[in-house]
Amino acid sequence: MDITLTQAQQDLRALAAELADREFRSRASRWDENEEYPEENLAILAKQGFTGITVPEEYGGLGLGDLEAALVLEELGAVCLSTAVLCQLHLNGPPRAIANFGNDEQRERFLPRVAAGECLIGIGMTEPDAGSDAMSMRARIRRDGDAWKLEAYKNMITAGHKAQAFFVVTRFPEAGERAMGAVMVDADAPGVSVSKVHKKMGLRGVPEAEVAFDDVLVPSADVLMEGDAEGRAMRTILSQFNHERLGNSAMCVGVAAGALRESIRYAQERIVGGKRIIDLQGIGWKLAEMSTKVEAARLMVWRAASKADAAGHDQPTPALEIAQAKWYANVVAQEVANEAIQIHGGYGYTREFPVERMFRDVRGLAIGAGTIEIQKNLIARLLDRGSK
Repeated sequence: MDITLTQAQQDLRALAAELADREFRSRASRWDENEEYPEENLAILAKQGFTGITVPEEYGGLGLGDLEAALVLEELGAVCLSTAVLCQLHLNGPPRAIANFGNDEQRERFLPRVAAGECLIGIGMTEPDAGSDAMSMRARIRRDGDAWKLEAYKNMITAGHKAQAFFVVTRFPEAGERAMGAVMVDADAPGVSVSKVHKKMGLRGVPEAEVAFDDVLVPSADVLMEGDAEGRAMRTILSQFNHERLGNSAMCVGVAAGALRESIRYAQERIVGGKRIIDLQGIGWKLAEMSTKVEAARLMVWRAASKADAAGHDQPTPALEIAQAKWYANVVAQEVANEAIQIHGGYGYTREFPVERMFRDVRGLAIGAGTIEIQKNLIARLLDRGSK
């Protein structure tokens, strides 16, 4: 499969790398140390057009695909993962679902604001008793005249305390106990409240929030996908999260590449016993293994993204290749970040060098958008289906 980047894609990648180095590198430790939301970086991303990369052109975006999104997210992730995650929320997940399956009114209402960086949509999927097991979800929506009433309590909503709207996955029990769909809810709607913001090990600039939806009135126009007894709506919703998984994978490659670059630089400058430590075989072998893993993960992400783009929005995404890319990129990012700390020695364990932050930040990506264990379950299931 040919995944040679076009000139336009190379230019976009170079632009993202230059922007990240010029604008985001010096601020990265600030969001982490102060647990501060990177509002300034969001404004810069929007001005550059990066919040609208995957939004269709007719709604103010660039109308690009998964590969272009992956290229940008990798370069941002190499410098500041909190900023990359913030960008990811605009590129994948709910905006993709609205663009692909929303009605004209929903597209007009949300997508131009997403592209402009003015509407962050929180993902209301996870609940206290329903994480990887979505079928344990307790959220319910019932008809109320010409509208609906929503009762839900969602947690682990990334940057949910700053969201302008929420994409809420809920049961539609009137269509069957297993019928599940999704609705859009404005953050300032009566009955919506942020009940808790978690303090995290890493990714401190974009914390996870718990949000309550107490008897929230949802107009029929805000039902994105009504649940059905056959489960078609839920399968469609889950397929849209493959875009999020691709973005997650690309950010992992970015962190790994960033940690590798920091390690090469340090190993070239650090002198022990009159020698640069990069000249020591033990360090050289570590760097060789790290670089090979990064390149392999990158190629897997590019391949999966290219296949997703080739399929088009009205066809199923390549679930096997995406799950493989996410699992491998998640694992590689943790391994490379860990080795980066080892190469830095005691300094790597201090906050004086960015590899310490990278190690903490990237750990969360192996949980978000489907854990590495869930990816392996999915890979095995798809391999079984494909062999029959």
